[in-house]
Amino acid sequence: MRRGRVEYPGAMYHVIHRGNNRENVFERSEDKNYLIEQLRNSVAVDGIELFAYVVMGNHYHLALRTCVEPLSKVMHRINTRYGLYYNRAMERTGHVFEGRYKAIPVNNERYLIALVKYIHRNPVRAGICNSVGDYPWSSDHFYRKLEAGFVENSLLLNILSGDRKKSVQEYSLLMDQDEKYVPEEQIITTSDIQEGRKDKKTNRKLLDEILIETGVNNDELELIKIGSRMRRLSVAKEIYSKNAMKEGYSMEEIAQHINISAVAVFKYINKQEGDKLKS
Repeated sequence: MRRGRVEYPGAMYHVIHRGNNRENVFERSEDKNYLIEQLRNSVAVDGIELFAYVVMGNHYHLALRTCVEPLSKVMHRINTRYGLYYNRAMERTGHVFEGRYKAIPVNNERYLIALVKYIHRNPVRAGICNSVGDYPWSSDHFYRKLEAGFVENSLLLNILSGDRKKSVQEYSLLMDQDEKYVPEEQIITTSDIQEGRKDKKTNRKLLDEILIETGVNNDELELIKIGSRMRRLSVAKEIYSKNAMKEGYSMEEIAQHINISAVAVFKYINKQEGDKLKS
């Protein structure tokens, strides 16, 4: 007996669904475009927040938040409409998608960064294109070109930087990095961050204090703060980034203090050995 999914308003999910028997059900460009149109419709009708999508040949990935309708109803509408369209277009009958869609809860906004990167880099990992921006059936262009539309891009961009121009630069840098997908449980969670924010902001440790506690000497401290890329300083930067995050500092605050990018801080915070999620 299959266990029911736990769903609640405001929940964020990584949704994956494949063609029946892993068949190519999005082989033509018009097929991919039709599914994307259903996503646009779901934002308008079901009130979802859509953070990212990619439509591949035999499956699709979504990063979304339910706000009004439960996920089950949202997915039923999308998949039913696409199934009717595809069977009619191909003059076929039967199931278009295999079993139930997979829905993985996204429990914190910083996991969203790794997830959007994973979704947008799907075509590159599959060898379909050389760079993220070359694939037209993903939401990458809403971020890279700051396009307005049905994709909510401000949440992720605001995490990367409060300055919009800089956040787009950070996003592009992040998408160009070919790294392993970091599972959610290996990423510092919202509860970790909030734990460091129980005291008033004035009671947090100073960033210099956090940096000194990594064990660096005065010379190394100054080198780190001016942005030195000496390899021997990497361990201290990693420890500093993780501990500063737990104290409640933002990635941008942590990055500015040691003259590196927010993307570099993101890498330090989540630097663990993790299995790559299969596409």
